[in-house]
Amino acid sequence: MKRFLLGLLASAALATPALAQSSPGVLRVIPSADVTELDPTRGANLVSRIYSQMVFETLFALDSKLTPQPMMVETWRVSDDRLTYTFTLRPDLKFHNGAAVTTRDVVASIERWAGSTSIGGQLNRRMAGMQIVDDRTFTLTLKEPFGLLEFILSGPGAPIAGILPEADAKRPIGQPLPNPIGSGPFRYVASERVSGHKAVFEKFRDYVPRREPTDGLAGARIVKVDRVEWTVMPDATTAANAIVNNEADLWEQVTPDLAPFLQQRGVTVRRLAALPSQSFVRTNFLIPPFNDIRARQALALALDQREMLDAIAGDKVPTKICYSFTICDGPLSTEAGSDPYRRTDLARARQLMIDAGYKGEKLVMVATPQLPAIGQMALMLEQRLKQIGVNVDVEMMDFSAMFPRIQARDRPIGQGGYHIFPYFAAGVFWFHPMTNLSLDVSCPASSWAGFPCDEEGEKLRQAFLAAPDDAARKAAYEAFHKRMWEFLPYIPTGQFDVTSGFRRNVQGVLDAYFIAYWNIEKR
Repeated sequence: MKRFLLGLLASAALATPALAQSSPGVLRVIPSADVTELDPTRGANLVSRIYSQMVFETLFALDSKLTPQPMMVETWRVSDDRLTYTFTLRPDLKFHNGAAVTTRDVVASIERWAGSTSIGGQLNRRMAGMQIVDDRTFTLTLKEPFGLLEFILSGPGAPIAGILPEADAKRPIGQPLPNPIGSGPFRYVASERVSGHKAVFEKFRDYVPRREPTDGLAGARIVKVDRVEWTVMPDATTAANAIVNNEADLWEQVTPDLAPFLQQRGVTVRRLAALPSQSFVRTNFLIPPFNDIRARQALALALDQREMLDAIAGDKVPTKICYSFTICDGPLSTEAGSDPYRRTDLARARQLMIDAGYKGEKLVMVATPQLPAIGQMALMLEQRLKQIGVNVDVEMMDFSAMFPRIQARDRPIGQGGYHIFPYFAAGVFWFHPMTNLSLDVSCPASSWAGFPCDEEGEKLRQAFLAAPDDAARKAAYEAFHKRMWEFLPYIPTGQFDVTSGFRRNVQGVLDAYFIAYWNIEKR
């Protein structure tokens, strides 16, 4: 089948004459999915995160070592008791509408993000308040020392504390933002938006980069093209041929099976992100049977990581068996507590499903073929569930339909509800228990898909977040990780490289926290 597919691709590439070289000022991109949330304080997936950092900025940014560095901040100081931070903004910050960025915009944006998101909530619970000193200076006062303050304000994970104009930041939660105005290096062109198909970004001519060298997402953000055009192509074959035939310049997420096809035709294919991605299976904790720990234990005993990774990537990109809830070889790498689930046991898994009260009713799995890794995972998950006696119905849909579906709470089965879904997440999100939304086990049930609640686990997570230094955080995380293997908020199914592909004339693509569109030029 793979040879047949590659044959079709080769024939198509030869049969279609290459188009004339596009303008060097236009970077034509095939994104991983369409961007549907334009508010940086609300967008909770990777494509929203990439969009947000193009159009908006944060007070700090993560460098190539995932260390926060100043971005919108010129200077800051911390009081001796580590409770009061005084921030002064750079003097040259300007919104896309020409207005100067002031501390009123910053404070309103942080309040919006902190009061309505899982990540921001970690700051909100520790923050006593913010005070505006003048247009460029404000203070943030904590109730207790919080060693991760600069990190959390650097935009780890998603949503981020992107700075909006004050009026936009104070609008009601849930109100759309069809014409977003940021202060980032790119301006979103709302007039050229085609929902489900196209998004356009123009270079913001009045943007003033920092003077430090570019380092990950930190330092100078120098835009070298006039426009970035995102064209959504759900079909991987179409995307591959678009790159080869000079109809596109860069493909954000190359399907592993197509990597050799592209490489054989001179396309650069490599991982850009600082860490690999993690695949996992998540259940709905609000309804039977997976609200019972025995059903989740059954799932953990049924899944084979090597089988899942082979389905996702085969031997086309690097993969690794990993029993970490974050990322193996990442800053918090550990597999503590995973020993009971390192070997499959289908007979025991089947009995555990019975013990959990499962009686053969149909379970709904939601997935998408638009992201091939998820589509392939769904096929393997369906097979394994059937092997332990589970009657499963797989509902495939576009990612733009799947993502809001898995986040919808309290929907009955048959009316948008679900029991289980396969997924993968960027390692640069999942490497840390603050940005890994699946490890938010706060009670009442957390805000991300699946909605687990584990009071004991959340106490251990908060102990990690409150730890004063890296050594204390590492020890606290070990205890939290062991508890997660007892509770099973999701089932890790291994990690793999998500690669991007770009034509030879595309230069300056950065290795960073995730793909960045500054520094790129076409020659």
